[in-house]
Amino acid sequence: MVRKMDKVFTDWVTVKNLDSQNRSLLFRMGGQDRAGVVAKVTGLLELQHLYVEAIQFNLILPEQNQFEMEILAKGALEDLTCIQGRIQANQFLQPVSSSQNTCLYWPQAYMMHLALNTPDQEGLIARISNIVSTPRNTNIPFSAGNFVYLVGITHNSDGPQGGTAYFSVRANIASQSLEVQHQIQNHLLEWAKESCIEDDLWIRDLNP
Repeated sequence: MVRKMDKVFTDWVTVKNLDSQNRSLLFRMGGQDRAGVVAKVTGLLELQHLYVEAIQFNLILPEQNQFEMEILAKGALEDLTCIQGRIQANQFLQPVSSSQNTCLYWPQAYMMHLALNTPDQEGLIARISNIVSTPRNTNIPFSAGNFVYLVGITHNSDGPQGGTAYFSVRANIASQSLEVQHQIQNHLLEWAKESCIEDDLWIRDLNP
């Protein structure tokens, strides 16, 4: 009997800039789209005591089953240098087998839009992406949400002159069923209420 081996997918990751003066690391990555990739990356940064100052995630042509993502991480220089070293040594993310590579074909999925504009705090993107990618209590094969598009940035309320630092997020999230979409939405709303930012979060159903 011949055992069929899983195909292994490896993401590419490149460092674009390490700014020691501003204590920031800009890196770009891409690969086979799958549920939880944003949560995995932002979680690794959080474990290294870094936070996401800006992020952009897109699915790319032609089939939109590949992703590209750019992240601007900030924190202590030694932690930024550690992540830079792991990226350059190809040790940032582990390869993923095809059996673990689950994602949605978004044109046939249920969709919702998330918007957040709130005073900046560490871990916002990590928490949102973790909620979206958590498997739900349902009988359907794909029980998590999947980002189709995500952008987030830190900015000052008074522009270049300063003011309060805010973090703004816009994201389109796909789900295989309305049940999963509603569970994700309720979980996000509960988290926002617990974090005292419920007035800063807006979620809209995008289904016909």
